[in-house]
Amino acid sequence: MQKYKDYYGQPKQALKTWQAALYIRLSKEDMDKNKSESASISNQREILKEYLRLHPDIEHVDTYVDDGFSGTDFDRPDWTRLMNDIRCKKINCVIVKDLARLGRNYTASGDLIDNQFARLGVRFIALNNGIDTAGDGMNAATRCISIGVTNVINESYAASTSVNIRGTLNNHRKQGKFIGAFASYGYLKDPNDCHKLKIDEEAAPVVRMIFDEFIGGNSMIGIVKKLNGMGIPNPTLYKQQKGFHFTSRTDNDGLWSDRTVRRILQNQMYIGNMVQGVNRTVNYKVHACRAVPKDEWIIVENTHEPIIDRETFDKAQSLFERNIHSRKTDRKADLFAGFVYCADCGKAMHKKVNRQNGKTYRYYKCSTKQKKSPDACTNHTIRIDRLEEAVLTYLQTMVNIALEYDEVIAKAKQNRRQQETDYLRRTLEAQKKEKEKCLKTAADLYPDWKNGEITQEEYKLIRANLNEKMEKLEGMIKNLEQTYEQLNGEDFKANGFAEHYIKYQNIDTLTRPMLIELIDKILIHEGGKITIKVKFADAFEAMIDQIEAQNEVA
Repeated sequence: MQKYKDYYGQPKQALKTWQAALYIRLSKEDMDKNKSESASISNQREILKEYLRLHPDIEHVDTYVDDGFSGTDFDRPDWTRLMNDIRCKKINCVIVKDLARLGRNYTASGDLIDNQFARLGVRFIALNNGIDTAGDGMNAATRCISIGVTNVINESYAASTSVNIRGTLNNHRKQGKFIGAFASYGYLKDPNDCHKLKIDEEAAPVVRMIFDEFIGGNSMIGIVKKLNGMGIPNPTLYKQQKGFHFTSRTDNDGLWSDRTVRRILQNQMYIGNMVQGVNRTVNYKVHACRAVPKDEWIIVENTHEPIIDRETFDKAQSLFERNIHSRKTDRKADLFAGFVYCADCGKAMHKKVNRQNGKTYRYYKCSTKQKKSPDACTNHTIRIDRLEEAVLTYLQTMVNIALEYDEVIAKAKQNRRQQETDYLRRTLEAQKKEKEKCLKTAADLYPDWKNGEITQEEYKLIRANLNEKMEKLEGMIKNLEQTYEQLNGEDFKANGFAEHYIKYQNIDTLTRPMLIELIDKILIHEGGKITIKVKFADAFEAMIDQIEAQNEVA
């Protein structure tokens, strides 16, 4: 009966047969390199089976294949199954084509061969490396060195490959190319170019509804309840229903959560910006993802068609900065939630309800005096009905100013257009007369030469000068005619304040989207005095200056 030496080189009676597992692995990087995954897998299998045919003392129990899994760790489904079978005593021999098929992690591979397999009495064979832990052809010291050096080389290859791949992917990200496996909810990968995105017409309306609801005053919890009540599947379930092999890191019940809604509301992908590099694997050995600081994200603007316009997106972002509490009854935010502040201590004011003599009074009160200390701030309060009336009147005034600005600018444009039109017409007539004069001179020039009044050299020189002058005149006339046709007074740039306010003319009631767009903050002073700080304040001052300047000219 054949004898073998054990792992430590001591003589040992061989088992009658070895219960062997053939282990085959092919990583995604190997697939890209070989361009034929089936050929590589089948090639490994044929080599291992040929070895079995030459060694009848080894019994083939099972073949374990991890197709498309990296060798930098051992988190592989069939490898896990193999180790379970080893612990159950079904397998006591592992055969691979080479050490790289086992893994490309120097520390883990070395520990597996030197420690775990030795303790479990498992024979390990790597054919191309000439390694057989039960053979006589290599002593323990030599085998240890050979395995160690080979594993280091394999790991260095994995490290180099990881660096090259990460560099290539970062270049694609900086170019605005999409490199993810799955597009953000609301988008699909373009079938003609996997690096581009196109709008998913089925999911995009849900994204728009989320933004509209949030800006309209609905809380994230309220939006979640509405989506779930409508039976709309969450992004994970939606992708699975569409046939994508998409899995979630957490158990998915198909329901929306406030975390998912928040992520959509804050995602710049929906305004056409490519946002990538948000998470990053630790390294080529540790595949766990870590969040990347926001200032290190790779963002390329205007790479695909937006689902949400920038103005709507900015409105939603501004709400995240406010202290907003929704009503428990309907999960809707109050009209002024997040806008009303104490003018002295700067803290947000809280809504209160007081019922007296059958009447209900709703008002805002300073939270500092209410919660911290009666002496921390004075008694700042404002009735909500009075606040609504004051804000509405103020906004109506601002709209009227914007309308006045629009009229002033319209008159200024008309005057400017008339002035420029008159100037262009006079200049164009003068240039045309000059051209006619040159043509007449050129016509009289030839007879003068024939009559001997000028020499041939003089004729050629004058003719050349006339031709050059007429060419310039024709160019000037052409430009003047084009300018005359295109003249529309575009020298007046649009004013941001007027653009936003003028669309609210004839308003008779306040809405939350209106406040989000126009109001920055409302300050309540002691005694009920109100200060309203509007957005686009710089544009407002510029608008007033322009109105005054135009009135002075008039």
